[in-house]
Amino acid sequence: MAGYKPGDETEYRIEFQVQRREPGDEDFTEVGFGSSGAWGSVGQAAHILESMVDHREWETTDGMPDPGSVDRGED
Repeated sequence: MAGYKPGDETEYRIEFQVQRREPGDEDFTEVGFGSSGAWGSVGQAAHILESMVDHREWETTDGMPDPGSVDRGED
């Protein structure tokens, strides 16, 4: 948006981790993470986050499974 600078409007961001616990594991391990980005309401940020998770659009680091394979029996 033309002339926009941070601080002109209140913004909301939701940061998240995706974790899983495999059978026999004692604890959960992180398999992904991400952020909704900045939005004008909590509802907008939540909507984007839901879409990102549904479409497996989160970040990973070395050793984490491909997001498209998580909970689909492919990893």
